[in-house]
Amino acid sequence: PHPLHGRDRKGAVASLTSVAKLPFTYAKAGISYTFSIVPAALGKEDAVRKTNLVGLLDGYFHHEAQVEGGQHLNVNVMNREMLLDAIEHPENYPNLTIRVSGYAVRFNALTREQQQDVISRTFTQAM
Repeated sequence: PHPLHGRDRKGAVASLTSVAKLPFTYAKAGISYTFSIVPAALGKEDAVRKTNLVGLLDGYFHHEAQVEGGQHLNVNVMNREMLLDAIEHPENYPNLTIRVSGYAVRFNALTREQQQDVISRTFTQAM
């Protein structure tokens, strides 16, 4: 699996595992990974979604002798349709905040080009 936009097609676990096993030798400050997953991929019920999200995070940050594990993860749990609707009807989403490269930003404060860049990223559909 490859964690670049549009190439991480094998699900959340595969994508996170790919990033977590990168050698940090060449990234002394660590690797910040922004990861978006649709709510339905985590489960149907809220409690199940929370449990599955915690499991993904535990797995990503788990450190073993042969694998360093992840160091920094920005997580968005949302879907593309909501962001598209926020572009068309920003008044309905005045406080929609997303994670981008280590910082949180209100989606409506982004330029249209920045919004389109966020929307073009992968929204993981499966665990």
